[in-house]
Amino acid sequence: MHIDYNVLLDATRDDCPIPTIRTKEMLDEMVAGTVLKVVTSKEGTVRNLRTFVNNNHCELVCETRATEGFHFYIKKL
Repeated sequence: MHIDYNVLLDATRDDCPIPTIRTKEMLDEMVAGTVLKVVTSKEGTVRNLRTFVNNNHCELVCETRATEGFHFYIKKL
């Protein structure tokens, strides 16, 4: 499945909570309607990103698991 995105954040080498912090920083710089793809390899980040999306002005377009980790597509509202 292919999902269009505007910005890529590769957080595969980052430990928690760094991927969530970097996600927030990236989304703060983006305009509404754009999609951020976050790639992480850490299980703990999955829960943190879900919570972040639920508590902030954004939408989880899709979440997938791939060989290199987890992919989150987050749309800024």
